[in-house]
Parts: sequence; structure tokens; C-alpha cells
Amino acid sequence: MDPNGLTVLDCTLRDGGYYTNWNFDTALVEEYLAACPGLGIDVVELGYVRFEEGGFGPYGQLPEGLTPNLADALPAGHRLRFAVMVDGTDLAALPADEVGRELKRKLEPGSLPVHIVRVAVRYDKVAAVTGAIASLREAGYAVCLNLMQIDLATDDEVTSCLADVVAAGPLEAVYVADSLGSLRPHRAAELVRRFQDGQQAAVGIHAHDNQGFALHNTVTAAEAGATWLDGTVHGMGRGAGNTRTEQLLAVLGGGPERLQPLMDLVVRHFHPLMDKYRWGPSGLYAIAGMRDVHPTYVQRIEENTGLGADEKLSALGFLAQASASGFSAAVFDEALAHARV
Repeated sequence: MDPNGLTVLDCTLRDGGYYTNWNFDTALVEEYLAACPGLGIDVVELGYVRFEEGGFGPYGQLPEGLTPNLADALPAGHRLRFAVMVDGTDLAALPADEVGRELKRKLEPGSLPVHIVRVAVRYDKVAAVTGAIASLREAGYAVCLNLMQIDLATDDEVTSCLADVVAAGPLEAVYVADSLGSLRPHRAAELVRRFQDGQQAAVGIHAHDNQGFALHNTVTAAEAGATWLDGTVHGMGRGAGNTRTEQLLAVLGGGPERLQPLMDLVVRHFHPLMDKYRWGPSGLYAIAGMRDVHPTYVQRIEENTGLGADEKLSALGFLAQASASGFSAAVFDEALAHARV
């Protein structure tokens, strides 16, 4: 696949933080940033910016993680751009016209310049963040829109979402975000074409690997016209994880010499993390993806070491019947109670 015209965005520090509560070893982050410019990665997403306290680690509550040593770790003359993500529901804590100014004030002490803000919002809530998007643009940020759970939208809902995206004004990219790991390749291509034809911004793909389709969905989306492609190192990310950046870069033509620093990073730092947190496709994540169950439920089920296989399946069966596309601690407790009967 020809990498020209494509933007590869690595969001390891943001999506992988769902396993570490956004705490990462300093040596890992320094080696990661030092390697990125030579790998073919164009944009590094550094984590979340929050407008309300929540007990998150440094990369879940930026700019806390952006310490001076990170700027020193980057090679001279690098051309990386840096992004952060904000959660659309978090934006309700501020008047819309103050979002850009407040985000800029929060990020000012950080050691790395932030160029791009990605707003994560459910596909049917775009209209609610239009004012915040305008405010972010006015503050000088390029804005991307990550359309969460867009795979669940009906044809009419996609049409309505497209109208809201157009009304939001100029965007850097609009993402098909496979939040539940439910996306299949034909649907990925269909959605990319709808958003490519229906609005002016570049189209991106953020894939999850519940069913083992993350790389397949990403490549299919690119072949359909998506030009912003997300990945994470060794696939580390929420639930079953994401498209593996090392595999995506190989598909885009990265050879062994170019990819060696990334593979060194995987072996030194991400193999131990995977041994500890065990993300990746599994039977439970596949069921959750096929049944539109939010991945955090499976993550919590797997963390509950007292559950046997039948109890896990029973809990997931309960959730599949409960329209559990959004996580609720109360619903999770009900599922556990159901499984233990």
C-alpha cells in the first residue's frame, strides 16, 4: 500500500492508558518518542485533557505527563505533530465558547506543543459539541472528530450525523471509530465512502480488535479512501486493543531496518505490559463485539479472577440482552449477580 497521502496516528499513550490508568514508565515514553519520527508515524496522541478531576494518571490528565525530559528525548529536526483527545461529555463542564481558551491555558505548561485536538463524541451527539469545536479552532487548534459507535447508526442516522458534521465547520479529519469492536470490513468501507462523499474533511479509521479485524478494517478503510489511520504499539488499547502500529507500518512498506527500533520497544516494554494486562482478541471480546457490548464490561469480567468460564459467559449473555453499548457500574453489578445465581 502506498503511504503517500496517508497520516499515521499513534495513540498508545491515550488508548493504552485504559489499562495503566494512564501511568507509563518514563523510559518507555522517552524511547517511544525517540523512535516515532523514524518509523513513519506522523502524529502522536499524548493522552487526554480533562476538565474535571477523576483520579487519572499523568497521561490521562494532561499536561501532567508532559515533563521537560520528553522534549529532550525527541531527535532534532523531527516533524511529528502532537494531538490530545477530549471527551465530548467532559466538554459540558464549560461554556462552549470558553473550551478552546481553557484547553490552551491548561496545556501551556507542558513541554510539547499540541497541534491537534480530537473530540470523541457519540455519532448522535455531534450537534452538542459544535460550539466547542468552533472555540477550539479559534484557539488555533486543528480539530478532528471521532464518531464513537458509528457502526450502530442506521442509514438515516448516518445521514443526520453527516449534516451535523458539515454544520460543525472545517475539520482536520472525521473518524469512523469502532468503539465496540463490532465493525466488519464491508461496513468500514461503506461508512468511509459515506463520510468521504458527504463532507469535506479527510476521513480516518480507529479500529478495535475484538474480532481480530482491526488491521483488516484499517486496510479496507484505507482502500475505500480513509487517509488518517490509527494504531497503537503492540495493539495496546481499551478492551481487546487496537490495530498494531508495527503491523500497519509494515503493510505501508516499512522494512526490517526501519521497524527495528519499534520492535525493540515492543520486546523491552510492551511484552511485560501485555503479560500483566492481557489485552488482545479473545472469545469474550469477540462475543462482546458481535453483540454490541461495551468493551469495559469484558475488561472488568476478565479482572474478576473469581469467575469461572460459565459465569463469564452468563454475565456476558446478560449484558448482550441489556443493550449494554455504554458502560454502567450498576448494570455490571447486575450482570455479576445474574452470573452467580
